[in-house]
Amino acid sequence: MFVRVLVNGGAGSVDDEERRTAEIRDAFDAAGADRVAVDVVAPEEIDATITGWWAADPRPDVIVVAGGDGTVNGAAAVAAGTDIVLSVLPLGTFNHFAKDLGLPDDVAGAARAIVAGEVRAVDVAEVNGQVFVNNSALGMYPAMVAIRDEIRDSRGWGKVRAVPVACARVLRDLPVHRLDLRGSGGFARDRVRTPFVFVGNGRYDNGDGGTFERGSLGDGVLSVVVARATTRRRLVGVALRAVVAGTRRAGDLDRIDLDELTVDGRPRRLRVARDGEIGWCDLPLRFRCRPGALRVRAPAASG
Repeated sequence: MFVRVLVNGGAGSVDDEERRTAEIRDAFDAAGADRVAVDVVAPEEIDATITGWWAADPRPDVIVVAGGDGTVNGAAAVAAGTDIVLSVLPLGTFNHFAKDLGLPDDVAGAARAIVAGEVRAVDVAEVNGQVFVNNSALGMYPAMVAIRDEIRDSRGWGKVRAVPVACARVLRDLPVHRLDLRGSGGFARDRVRTPFVFVGNGRYDNGDGGTFERGSLGDGVLSVVVARATTRRRLVGVALRAVVAGTRRAGDLDRIDLDELTVDGRPRRLRVARDGEIGWCDLPLRFRCRPGALRVRAPAASG
């Protein structure tokens, strides 16, 4: 097996890069790969690098993206709808996509799982043509991310440390939007006042409480959650009840699975988060699921 590994050169020092690339190469050698090439690639060159590698002779059996969910998002945007095979070495803060693929969270374990794995097709979703592999959100979450990143830049903090301060600031100035929602199967909500809309690639749930997770990357649906609590007190109550009893019992939440969703309303531009990265988008926002659009190498899907 020929494995090409792409390391995002946008973070870390040269010494870190040299240590990391050696660790990755050794891990795939030990896992039984026949040939391993590890390259550090500038963020702006990731798209062209992936397409160039896949068109080369010999073609790699898999292109492994070493990074977090934001880096994976960029690679998936290139690969979705093509025959490119991707996999992931989970080197980010949260690594949701790698976890849902069933990949271990250490380099050696992930390398073994990739080499011993299989190629399978998983879903992606998109909003206004922009791909996401985990989820997208409107309202307070992208506002929190923007504040979190400002804190990180100004104070030099890590993501985890900055999040509580950012959450407190967002709750203090809670953003509430008035939106019209339209979806497949006749779903319609007009002039909904909401501080938060979540759109997941696949069916997210937390059963009777705990972490909000998805059990499959091949459901073929968007998991949509709309918060109806518009005050800080009610919103905190919803969050606590969701953790303790599950989203279906939390109250003040609309939850539905759809193939497509259109969001319109005011203001005409909104911050939109995709896999933890934020940007501004013009309304209407058109979300859709693309079943089986991304080929990945990973352990066989459970069930």
